[in-house]
Amino acid sequence: MNNTITDPNEKPTSLLRRGLSALPTAVVLLGLAALGVWGHHTGWKAPRFSELFGNSEVAEQEDWCEAHSVPDSKCIACHPELAGESGADWCKEHGVPESRCTICHPEILKTGVAGDWCAEHGVPESGCTICHPEIARHGGAPVQESETKVSPGSHEGEDELAHLGGATDTASAIRDPRTCQKHALRVQFASTAAMDKAGVVLGEVVERAMTDSLVVNGEVDYDRTSYVQVSSRATGIASRVETKLGESVATGALLALIDSAELGRAKADLLEALASTDVTARALERIERSAGAGFRTESERLEAEAAARQAKARLFSARQALETLGLTLTDRTIDPEALATLGLPESMLNGSAVPPPVGLLPVRSPIEGVVVGLQVVPGESVETGRVLFEVADTRRMWVTMDVPLSEAHRIGVSQQVAFRPDDARDEVVHGDVSWISTAVDEMTRTLKVRAEVENREGALRAHTFGRAQVIVRTSPQAIAVPTEAVQWEGCCYVVFVRIADEIFQTRKVRIGARDASHTEVLVGVLPGEVVVTEGSHVLKSEILKSALGAGCVDD
Repeated sequence: MNNTITDPNEKPTSLLRRGLSALPTAVVLLGLAALGVWGHHTGWKAPRFSELFGNSEVAEQEDWCEAHSVPDSKCIACHPELAGESGADWCKEHGVPESRCTICHPEILKTGVAGDWCAEHGVPESGCTICHPEIARHGGAPVQESETKVSPGSHEGEDELAHLGGATDTASAIRDPRTCQKHALRVQFASTAAMDKAGVVLGEVVERAMTDSLVVNGEVDYDRTSYVQVSSRATGIASRVETKLGESVATGALLALIDSAELGRAKADLLEALASTDVTARALERIERSAGAGFRTESERLEAEAAARQAKARLFSARQALETLGLTLTDRTIDPEALATLGLPESMLNGSAVPPPVGLLPVRSPIEGVVVGLQVVPGESVETGRVLFEVADTRRMWVTMDVPLSEAHRIGVSQQVAFRPDDARDEVVHGDVSWISTAVDEMTRTLKVRAEVENREGALRAHTFGRAQVIVRTSPQAIAVPTEAVQWEGCCYVVFVRIADEIFQTRKVRIGARDASHTEVLVGVLPGEVVVTEGSHVLKSEILKSALGAGCVDD
């Protein structure tokens, strides 16, 4: 043990000297204690230069979030309450609400369907403007101060963007939209100048007339209900051809004359049957008178009746043979002289010293139209069944379309069709869908759909191709956005709705019709909201970087 003995006779000056020597140690210990109290109170964060000296310009420069490249006082990634989110329910690591973060809680994906889903309209419940119109953020689109444009694919200015989440993902695979959480993401710009540099342009959601249409390939053909192929009804030799290719003809117009031996025999058989009928009829009359006077037996009378019936049958058969050849018989024409010239035009009969051949068979057009095919010349041998003429009424044509199976459910009878042929003329003809095939084409695996179109001006030519636009649906007042505002992000179409000056909410949408400038939105936005139009691909690239944090991961 080391015992220290103090001299009672020690002078006070010595004591004072010893006390002063211990003072620096006490001061250091006291300073460390004060530093610990201050550090615990301030979270060990050093004061800013502006706080110490009151320099406002320096204070503005120091109000900056280095992690997200936006002013710290506006950083919704660090302060989610600025965007209306709960700070208690927030995953700062992945930039989404903690209750929706599938990285921290992968069991959310195992349920199959996220709780935030409107099954009736096919969008997240929190973004369903039909069920919850109150979520719409109205406000006019500001005039853009900068004319800077960013072409698709350019990412100029993206280094000044901040987004909620930092994980990267290709996001190229198609995923289940019911479990994807990208609609929870927001995109924040550092300033309006950063938006201009990125080429971001704003536009309003509007109401306008929209037409939903389907454009498919089509081929023109003759209307087969007004198209005929004309053949000779008897074999023979083409004596005369009375029409030319491309000539318009009326119903019943003479097309050609065929010299047919078959027709000559049919006329002779008719004359023989007619004569036999007269003979048997007179014989029956005499026998019946004689039988009444008792000079004829009953059997003789019956034989005479049978002969008369057979003669009538032969006459009927002979008449049918001529009518089958296209000649119409009347009581007046059953005369040797009239029968010889039956069916011949008056021009051949008047002023001709030599009677025409008995076997001339006229070939006539059964419809009014244009001769679109001619395959016979005078003196040519003709067989039955061979097509000699083609006649079509070209005032109405058919357009046969090939519709992909994926779009077949949208087609219906009576839908309007506008067809533009592939030729130099910029003419469009209109019609209606008249027939939908019940089978799929075995070669093309498409559905055949036919439309009847007007061709009064003769603009269409059979067997030409073109593009047909089928009007599926017309909406006089549809909700629409500029087409460049809509982006496909991997599982859904999205637009970016402005919720603050530099903050945009990802909104999933279902789209409908498209035209040259606008796209119809069936659900997801309401008129008056402001969305990003040009430059929306820049915001899309930012949410794709946060795909893992949003829960859009491959299974």
